[in-house]
Parts: sequence; structure tokens; C-alpha cells
Amino acid sequence: MSPSVHEQVPVGVRLLGASTAGVRDVAAAAEKLDASETGFVVLGSSIAGLEPSTLASYLARRTTNIGVVVEAAAQRDHPYNIARRVASLDHLSRGRAGWWVLHDDPKTELGLGLGSSWVDASSEDRTLDAITAVRALWRTWPVSSVVGDLTSNIFTHADEIRHADHDGIFSTAGPLTVPTTPQGEPVVFGPGSSDIPVDVPHGVVSVGIDDIDTIDEIVGAGAAGVVVHLDLGTELDLGTELDSSIDRWTHDVLPRLVERGVVRRRLPGSTLRDYLRAGLPAEPDLSTRRPAFA
Repeated sequence: MSPSVHEQVPVGVRLLGASTAGVRDVAAAAEKLDASETGFVVLGSSIAGLEPSTLASYLARRTTNIGVVVEAAAQRDHPYNIARRVASLDHLSRGRAGWWVLHDDPKTELGLGLGSSWVDASSEDRTLDAITAVRALWRTWPVSSVVGDLTSNIFTHADEIRHADHDGIFSTAGPLTVPTTPQGEPVVFGPGSSDIPVDVPHGVVSVGIDDIDTIDEIVGAGAAGVVVHLDLGTELDLGTELDSSIDRWTHDVLPRLVERGVVRRRLPGSTLRDYLRAGLPAEPDLSTRRPAFA
């Protein structure tokens, strides 16, 4: 039985591998996904030999509607750098950015093993604290404070810019150098205080393209969304076309899911948060934190 309307779920594609592919090849794949009903694309670490947010910044200008989500782990990426890069991406994409949280990332462990990190803490504790630190930084500079008043020559009300003052496993004072983004803050996919939980029964569930026929069962079990893995690097190793799995997804699998009423349609001009129906959390509230420019 096809799912009813209220069971329609958001769907994304996670691009993996492609270390031997060029930026133009990945951009061509992203443009095809953008033209389809795919809600968002998740860029795996070091795809096309680049750090994901660097590549995402390029793709944001080559696409118009699809959400652009980047992987990052606080294992070697300090929360301040994650916050700055993903917030900048949200501005570049006009509200289509997200952070896919990783506990560990072998691409960034610098040959020192998965235990290598900025801090001495378990990967789970480190990750949860990093999410809290990043989300506080995203609130430090409210975009509402930017007035650009030519009469008074006031660019921004500096008294509204606050320190993050997060003191946990990580310590971050802030403020961030980027104002609040078009979505209020980018969408966080992951554990703990994330907007969208992943790989749990009632969160976003990851599947391979060959397992997509199980999506009815996944949705029926209450999943909040589905991410389909497409390993472009494997396809290149097999000597096939880079975009063959993309074509299979956009021309065959996805249209069937849309026709069956499984997939939530992405409306042109909507933010990633709108598409996911993930409201902006009230917390963290920085109104009582110390002003950055007292």
C-alpha cells in the first residue's frame, strides 16, 4: 500500500568517493539532482579530493534549489571553523546549507588514528559538545542588528552582538565573523541537539540505491527521511560513467517514489529548513551573554 500524504518524507542523496573525479563531474551530478525532486545532497568527506564545504561553495552557485549538506567531524575540525564555514555556505546558497555531523572522519586523522583529536574525550562526548558550541556561535551576530543606516552612519548595532562563551569539552568565546544566516542557522543532521536525527528508527535513515524498494517499510516504521548513498568512486573504478547512478536515480528510482507518493516534493525557492519542516529551535538564547563590544 502506498503511503498516505502525511507519510511523505524528505529525501536526499549522499555522494561518496569520487576521489578520481573532477570538480566539473561532481558539479554536473549536482545539477542533475537539482533539476530533479531530490531535496538535498550530502557531500562526503574529501569528495573529488576537496574538503566538502569548499566544494559545496562552488556547487551552491551552480544550483538553485537543492539543499547542500556537508560532512564534518570535530575530531580535527574545530567547532569555530565548522561554524564559520557552514554559516558562510548558508549565505552563499541563500538558505540551503546543512551540517552532517560525523563522530570521526578518517580523512582528517592525519595518519595518527581515529583517537587523534583536538581534545581528550570520547568521540560521542566530543561530538555532542561540538554541536552545542557550533549552534551557540551561529547565534552570536543577529542579522537583525545589521541596519546599514546611511543617515547615522551606523552599519550594525554592535551591542546586540554577543559572545558565545561556551565552556565545555571545547571552549569558544566568539563572536562568529558571519551574521545569522537566511535559515536562522543551518540545519544540523546528527545526534543530540541536532535538528534532524540520523540513522535511528525515527530519524533520517541511510540506504543504498539497490535497497530503495524497502523505503515503504522504512517510512512505515516512522522514519523522518531517507538518504540514498551513491558511491561515485566505485563507479569510476568499474570503468562506468560517473553519472550513471545519478541518471538511474533521477530518471528511474526517484520518479517512481514521487509517483507512489512516498517523497515530499521540494518547492522552488524554499530553504532546506522549510523542505525538512524543521523549525528553528528557541535555544540557544544568547541574550544574557556578555556583549562582544561592551
